[in-house]
Amino acid sequence: MSEAMKVLMMTRLYWPHVGGVEKHVEKITEILKKKHQITIVCEKHDPKLPDYENDRGVIIYRIGGSDKWAIWKWWFRHLNLINDADIIHIHDVFFWFLPFRLPYWFKKVFITFHGWEGIYPLPRKNIIVRKFSEWMANGNICVGEFIKKYYGTKSDYVIYGAAEKIKYPKVKRQGAIFVGHPDADQGLDYY
Repeated sequence: MSEAMKVLMMTRLYWPHVGGVEKHVEKITEILKKKHQITIVCEKHDPKLPDYENDRGVIIYRIGGSDKWAIWKWWFRHLNLINDADIIHIHDVFFWFLPFRLPYWFKKVFITFHGWEGIYPLPRKNIIVRKFSEWMANGNICVGEFIKKYYGTKSDYVIYGAAEKIKYPKVKRQGAIFVGHPDADQGLDYY
């Protein structure tokens, strides 16, 4: 059996915040924590939440600010988390790790690209940031094939989320159900 690794995950938001990325990170953490030590660093979206906690075997640190300077300052005070990690897995927020990438070039760093910034057509700057993040990481996962198409990402893996499988009773129905935001780029009016 292989030795347990220390996995450091960076994600903008995490439990108890509700969202797709949050659910994805929670679900993969449930699996990984069975064999590995998981530490999650996220923004403190609610001031009532503790800065640090151990939730069901997962260590969670919450950063009190959301601007890049506050985040980088926090990381400078917590370099031990980077030093101790065997693997760093970043969920969309590669800029958090940017000042530390060169000094920690030897660290295995992976990124998961979860979505897009809500602007269409995509600004060139957003595509460049994604390409740079892809280049600086040792590997990447794209949640959805569209990321390859619109960002030009050369993905190592394409997945489609980490949601719970729900069984629905078999009922003969006609029509369709749309789940998501009915934004213009979703193609709902075309359907």
